[in-house]
Amino acid sequence: MIYLDNASTSFLKPQGVYEAVDRTLRSGSGNPGRGANRVSMEAAKIIHSTRKSLADLFGVDQPEHVILKSSVTESINTVLLSLLKPGDHVVSSVMEHNSVLRPLEKLRLDGVITYDLLPCSSEGLIDLNKLSEVEKKNTRAVILSHASNLTGTIQPVGEVRSRLKNKDIFIIIDTAQTAGYIPVKLHEMDVDVIAFTGHKGLLGPQGTGGFVLNNRINEVLNPIFTGGTGSDSLSLQQPSYLPDKFEAGTHNLPGIAGLGAGVQYLLETHDNLISLDTIYISNLMLSALSNMTKVHLIGSPDAHDRIPNFCLWFDNYTPSEAGFILESQFNIITRTGYHCAPLAHKALGTENTGALRISFGHFTTRDEVEQLLVALKYLDEVNYGD
Repeated sequence: MIYLDNASTSFLKPQGVYEAVDRTLRSGSGNPGRGANRVSMEAAKIIHSTRKSLADLFGVDQPEHVILKSSVTESINTVLLSLLKPGDHVVSSVMEHNSVLRPLEKLRLDGVITYDLLPCSSEGLIDLNKLSEVEKKNTRAVILSHASNLTGTIQPVGEVRSRLKNKDIFIIIDTAQTAGYIPVKLHEMDVDVIAFTGHKGLLGPQGTGGFVLNNRINEVLNPIFTGGTGSDSLSLQQPSYLPDKFEAGTHNLPGIAGLGAGVQYLLETHDNLISLDTIYISNLMLSALSNMTKVHLIGSPDAHDRIPNFCLWFDNYTPSEAGFILESQFNIITRTGYHCAPLAHKALGTENTGALRISFGHFTTRDEVEQLLVALKYLDEVNYGD
């Protein structure tokens, strides 16, 4: 099997990820902070180690500013619900995943907020020139994906602050697709929150994720989820200090251990080597696609402007037919459909058919890409049913 659906969840993982999950389950998954016994203490060490690795990855000096949650979706909901108040306005874009769009739409339907969406180019690049047109006096936040899960287009999120008239507007970035593939640093990007997921480019298990925040936004956020933290247990109020302020309940310790191992693998590999490898393998794909006449790429043809997600449509096949042929005849796993990004499909003209997405991972090899290109050449040359 050639697995090319890494934008959904990455596979394979580093060997250390499997070992960390297995070791944690077998040695005793204690509850951190819920006692002074050695099992609980060991659990606390695992969580601290993972938090520290994530802080290093995202360029923050205070590990307690890394909040561990079950997913990027829970993280985005937590931040939005903690931040937004009646009468607030939000700016986002048509290229967002439903993890952003649905929370915004629910808040709008509940009468809490209004929002506007930035348009995009034919390659899925959001138009920041329109930011001044949609910014309002009551704009509270801008929330954008760092890269499209559909086209792989990297968005210029580092330019957002300079384009805003009100520099105090909070900027929240969804890095579900970029974290682990390209450098993502909180302060260098001049944003207030980085939301991340563990099971894609960070190479961790499913059910892991979180967000990183700066002091400025932390001062105005109120905890939405409350409960046991193992700290300040005599108080009926949620602790106000980080990370306990946003981490109620028992942690997913085996998952966090696996996430820590995945992030440590990335830190040891280094950003520049990952970026160079990603660009190299993407160029193989992009060069071959440029010579095909009936297989079409949606998104930038420049490997430097994208992550290795490739959105395709076909003259001879529907995306579903193409995906079926790739799996049944060539044993290649891709993803077809709408990829939880309905407005992106509408903006790019694929709302009636969806698209086929191919996404490389850290362990995708040149040989696998070459086998993929043989299969795509077949789809480029052979009509359906021939």
